[in-house]
Amino acid sequence: MEKNKQLSIIIIGICVSISLLFVGFFIYKGLKTFSDKERVVSVRGLSEMIVDADYANLKIKYTEGDNDMQSLLNKIEDNNNKIVSFIKSNGLTDSEINLGVPVIKDKKNTEYNNNYSSNSLRYYCEETITIQSNKVENVRKIELSQFDLYKQGITLSQSSYEYEGDSKYTFTKLNDIKPKMIEESTNNARIAGEQFSKNSKSKLGGIKSAYQGQFEITPTENPLKLKVRVVSSISYFLND
Repeated sequence: MEKNKQLSIIIIGICVSISLLFVGFFIYKGLKTFSDKERVVSVRGLSEMIVDADYANLKIKYTEGDNDMQSLLNKIEDNNNKIVSFIKSNGLTDSEINLGVPVIKDKKNTEYNNNYSSNSLRYYCEETITIQSNKVENVRKIELSQFDLYKQGITLSQSSYEYEGDSKYTFTKLNDIKPKMIEESTNNARIAGEQFSKNSKSKLGGIKSAYQGQFEITPTENPLKLKVRVVSSISYFLND
């Protein structure tokens, strides 16, 4: 009876040992597999393209002054007619020209009029005329021909050809080139990943994570040419 009991204990011990051995083996395999899957390489793929600007937003600003309000209004009307005629002579139409509301200041009747004297003009005006057109080459010609307006007696503001906050010339067909550029950037990322795996004597596996950066449009030395850029960041698993 005692021998049978001891034999049972031995058998149970052997079974437990074997079970622990198998459990340890599978834990080891699981940890190794997990470790292998966590071997990753993170790479970036770049895609750049030079495109033609297809939309222009140009502001022409000028200043005018007079001691008589009606005389000032007549000057503003005359200046606007000259500028609109100048713009149209370069191939644009009324639908592409927007006359702003003149900003008129009375230097005499202001809270802060320390700089006003009898020798200075009482009324001062700032006017902005905006051109919005897809005829970018025509608009560029207007921008470069501003001296013609000076010769007509119009006092252009220093920042008259400055479109605040953005480039004067933009590209509006980004959606048309997005698929091609995304494909190129991801292919370039994979090429970089394959080169790394080759150097590290491993094999490139599947994608762990991927991130597509924002498309950036930046100016070039030629205002009518713009650079479109996107970077894709991809992490690949590495296999033995």
